[in-house]
Amino acid sequence: MPLLTTAARCLIEVAEAGSIRKAADMMNLSASAVNRQILNLEEELGVRLLKRLPRGVVLTAAGGLVLNRLVGFSEAIAHLHQDLQHHTTSRQVTVTIGVMDCLVGGPFTLLLYRISNLFPDVILRVEVAFLASELLTRLEAGEIDLVVAFEPPEQHGFWAINVIPVPVGVIVSPEHPFSTRPSMALKECYEEQFFLPDRSMILGRRVQSILPSHLRFVPFRTNSMRLIRNFIIQNAGITLMNIIDVWNEVRSSALVFIPLSDQTLSTKLAFCVRDRLATTKEVQEIASSLYRMLEEEVSSLLGKSGS
Repeated sequence: MPLLTTAARCLIEVAEAGSIRKAADMMNLSASAVNRQILNLEEELGVRLLKRLPRGVVLTAAGGLVLNRLVGFSEAIAHLHQDLQHHTTSRQVTVTIGVMDCLVGGPFTLLLYRISNLFPDVILRVEVAFLASELLTRLEAGEIDLVVAFEPPEQHGFWAINVIPVPVGVIVSPEHPFSTRPSMALKECYEEQFFLPDRSMILGRRVQSILPSHLRFVPFRTNSMRLIRNFIIQNAGITLMNIIDVWNEVRSSALVFIPLSDQTLSTKLAFCVRDRLATTKEVQEIASSLYRMLEEEVSSLLGKSGS
């Protein structure tokens, strides 16, 4: 169970932002969910913590008192984490990173290897899952320190400390006539045969929502990006994926990524922690290093696609 409750974290963020809506955006929660947490806290303590004004909120006197205690408690938790890390016979600490299965591959493995060399006193533990929601549930439970995931669901309470925009493009075989195009508009693909990800996937829902229903969709659905990539390698059709979905194949020239000139689709890769006030120095430094490396990798892949 978390030492600092979600309601307490909501109050700290609302007080800092001066607005329930702004705090909700920072926490990746809805404004109503944050407001409900504050109301529950007020009911539990038996006092009003916020004055709700037309253009924001301010703390009441009681709210200021509660906030001071919570901030002190949050700092104490951060110090407790540090003390516990040093209260071991070994100087090494363990950082658990949760990543989506679609990220696992050659380039990402090399990045993790570089991270392990940069932080020799840290034991890296990597947990893999197909769904971002599964990783975020474990993040909230304290089982994972850092989650790297596409489009994390907003119903989970977390902080996205870094975000990389990852463009979606047309994926074709090198033998396809489109393969030499530097970019193209989505409507130019309408005569082609499409392989689509299943609607159970975020990208699948987005792609299917913007494509006209009269297109030639292959009567085949799967939640396996790997299977779709194999079909495209055989030049059986085309698909839409983000650049990271095909980074191994683009590197090896097995597939070609063609950027969309109209920028119809894009995804976001988020680096998430549970509590930015209690995140350890090791987690912050690893997250920052991995973010820079992945950002460089995406830029390099896009440069290769445009060359």
